[in-house]
This record gives sequence, structure tokens and C-alpha cells, in this order.
Amino acid sequence: MTRRSVVGVALVALAATEARAQATGLPIRSGTIPTGITVGMDIGFGRAKDTNAGSTAIGAVATAGLGPFGGRLGIARSDVESGGVGTAVFAAADLTVFGGPLVPLKLVWQAGYARWFDRPAVIASDPTRSNAWRGWVGAGASLTIPAAVLSIKPWLAPRLEYFGKQPVQGVRVKPGLSGGVDLGLLNGLGLRASYDSRLGWTDGRDHATGVSFGLSYHF
Repeated sequence: MTRRSVVGVALVALAATEARAQATGLPIRSGTIPTGITVGMDIGFGRAKDTNAGSTAIGAVATAGLGPFGGRLGIARSDVESGGVGTAVFAAADLTVFGGPLVPLKLVWQAGYARWFDRPAVIASDPTRSNAWRGWVGAGASLTIPAAVLSIKPWLAPRLEYFGKQPVQGVRVKPGLSGGVDLGLLNGLGLRASYDSRLGWTDGRDHATGVSFGLSYHF
């Protein structure tokens, strides 16, 4: 078995181990789907603005890119100080409107959906919030900067989110902004760091910000 195969199997196995984990405790990524298949793992840390409650999340995500179209599917396990442990899943679709394999700048549109599935502490206090969800639409921009042994790809993605089946303060549509830097190595491995101004584990009244760090492998 080649080194590439060993690394790929290891990452897939790791993702399967956390298959009960991701989405609403990690930053929303956009503008960074390359052609082909990519699998990755991320760990995230968040902090609510008003209550100062913290969170830790571990997630697995798979992405696929074909021409101008891309999609991602993930699952995450979040441990929130004020709300216990919960599992969420998410899916997103990307459409490239500018850029290609030979163009370093890429602009995309993205639409996505995330939903909680089990939060015992929250459900016990309010059963109507057991299926809290969020949907979003936004744009993403990334710039690939080639270097000798790796590629550097900063990205930025503003969006609008809708919070469903959960308490909110004001309107249910909220703005959000995420961004980060991806490092791609020649052997397919990648490192990435991301930031999000509005993580989704809060109830819509007290939003949280957070960061994540991850490892990926591109086939």
C-alpha cells in the first residue's frame, strides 16, 4: 500500500470514528472546494459574547468538487458549557462564478443547512427546541498563492443566516462572517485554520464567535 493510500485510509477511519459529531460548533467554510474529493477533521473552540460560555467541537467533513460545482457534508459533536453535549449535521452547496484551475482568485455562492439532533440538557428544559436548525446563503472568495512546497489559500465568506425553531432576539435573519487560511502540501495533506463571527450552537439571542484548526487530505 502506498503512502498516499495509507494516509487516505487513516483520515477516512478517523472521520468515521467521529461520525456522530460537526457543524454548529465549527466555522462555516466557503470558497475553498478544489476539484476532486477532500476529507478532513477539525477541532473548534467558541465563546459566547454575553454569557461567556465556552464550547469545544470536533467535526468531520467530506467535500467534492466537479467543475464549477461543489458540495460538502459534515457532522460534529459539540460540548457547550451552558448547554451540554449535542450532535449536529450540515450540508452546503457551492457554485463558482469566477475562477478556475489556472485562475488564482475564486468567487463562489454558497447555500447551506445545519440541524441539531440531540441536546439532552436543552430538550429537557424546552422540548420544542429539539430540532433547532439554521440555514444560510452567502458568498465566498479565496486566493491561491503558490509557493515552493505548498500552496497558501486565504479565504473570506460573508453570509446571511436564518435561525429556525429556536428563540432569537430581533429578526431571525442574522449576518455572519467567516474566514481563514488553508495550507496545501504537495502530497495531498492540508492544514487549515478558520474563524467565524457567529457559531451556531447558541440559541440565537447570545451569539458566539470561535476558531477551528484542522487537517485534510485531497485525493
